[in-house]
Amino acid sequence: MILAMIQTLSRSSALDRLSRAPWWALCLGLAAVMALSVLLVGFRLPYWVHADQDLVLAYHGLLFADGLPQEYFDHPGYGYFLVIDGWYRLLHALGLLPVARLSALPLASDAAANAAAWQGLVEAGRALSILLTALFAVTYATLVRELVGDRRVALLAGVLLAFGVGLTAQGRQMRTDLLSAGFVVTALLMVLVAVRQPPGRTGRSLLLLGGAGLLVALAMATKVQAVFLALGIPIAALLFGQRFAGEAGSWGRTVLLAALATAALVPAVGLMAEGIASWGQAVYPYTSVGGGLSGRYQGVVVGWGVLGVLVYGWVWRAPLVHSLAALAAVALGAALGLLALEIRYNAQNVIAVANFIEHMFVFTSWRHASALQGQGQVVGEGLLTLLMNGIGRTLAIRTIILHPDNIPQTVIVEWFALGGALVLWRRGERLAALQALFLILVAWGLESLFSLRGFQRAYAAYTDPLVVLSAAWVLARLPELLESARSRRWIVGGVALVVVAAHAWPIIETRRLPNPASHCDWIPTYMPRVEPFPFCR
Repeated sequence: MILAMIQTLSRSSALDRLSRAPWWALCLGLAAVMALSVLLVGFRLPYWVHADQDLVLAYHGLLFADGLPQEYFDHPGYGYFLVIDGWYRLLHALGLLPVARLSALPLASDAAANAAAWQGLVEAGRALSILLTALFAVTYATLVRELVGDRRVALLAGVLLAFGVGLTAQGRQMRTDLLSAGFVVTALLMVLVAVRQPPGRTGRSLLLLGGAGLLVALAMATKVQAVFLALGIPIAALLFGQRFAGEAGSWGRTVLLAALATAALVPAVGLMAEGIASWGQAVYPYTSVGGGLSGRYQGVVVGWGVLGVLVYGWVWRAPLVHSLAALAAVALGAALGLLALEIRYNAQNVIAVANFIEHMFVFTSWRHASALQGQGQVVGEGLLTLLMNGIGRTLAIRTIILHPDNIPQTVIVEWFALGGALVLWRRGERLAALQALFLILVAWGLESLFSLRGFQRAYAAYTDPLVVLSAAWVLARLPELLESARSRRWIVGGVALVVVAAHAWPIIETRRLPNPASHCDWIPTYMPRVEPFPFCR
């Protein structure tokens, strides 16, 4: 079947006809294939298989439905808890989910009813993951289409992302990474599209930039690790930008945006100041960053964003009025995203988002206690050693030979992007080559940073989109590869290989079910309002 698909799509007319179909139909088809993949492999697994996230996140959906406060702040997870709460309420109102509140859970003494309730809750969460991964993939493909201007390339990019390491793992369980990665990657693409808008569309650019600011803040409210990719967005905008050729815009619009941004920033800045001031009240013991940076690096991050907007305007000759309007739009969106923390206010969420470096270091220090023993601050020799080891491991994985385990199926996409960048460089298209290489390097950098928390396939939801975008950027500048039957066959075959390989680990998981009792030590800590599960008695 796979060979038949490759042979069919390898014909230019077949691929072209498919890409000429209505875009909404292609997106719907991609979403349907993604859903079918999960439903066939992994959806019906027992509710305790991925208990580390599934049970905790489902539990918080039940907590919120009962009006109870959040109890889990590791990520801090806030954005996801709002979504899962709304999802459970919707399914319950439609009669599709019998239990949607903690107070409605069957007693543990009725083991069968209790297990059935939890199975239903977790499967409902997996259904939400299917919807979110599909939405992520089709949004990504749509923005890539606008960015590269080739429907064929965008369609292939959407398929690669859908069946990359990250979304393959995310679609079969409940995880906060999915929402966070979807937000921040979409923000990156929105910025890239905004800075490459044709003349006369400055209003749309400002709308995209404001939306990007909003999504970055929401991504951090869900999982603070999103800040690493967010910090790369200003450089990406500068590297992918083009000389400003549109209308400058009016000062009136700029003043209005600035006024709105100020109105939102005042309470948002106050909220972050409250979180910084409450540093010592965090539920986890924070460690000072070092160098006097605690409580100050947040201003450096804000300055980095402001500088990015202004430098972009200077390099690409944007009028001052437009640069200031863009800055106001980003600030307005980011402020509104931070103010979302007020919807179900909890001081611990504010503290975690405001002190994101200290918050992430808590969990790194737990995992690498021996290496970081005695390190009285975040920045130190032990952390740098771990980071260098992570970089070495990341590079070794790309060779396969030096690190043969945990090889992502998207490694062939990286090889294609690197080879294509080399071809572009030799052709004299050095900016395009640097743009592709930048995306790959950012992906590798993120993977190295994430190694501080250990290798998890789900973290690839942050890095796969960058790798695929790099390959799409190269392919759009080498259109002859899709015109030649031989090279087209290799490209489509590579995409098919990624799709097939994406099912290897999920199939293995269905045959290697863990012992549920292994979760019983942490469940009372993270789910204190729940009676012991049958497998824990």
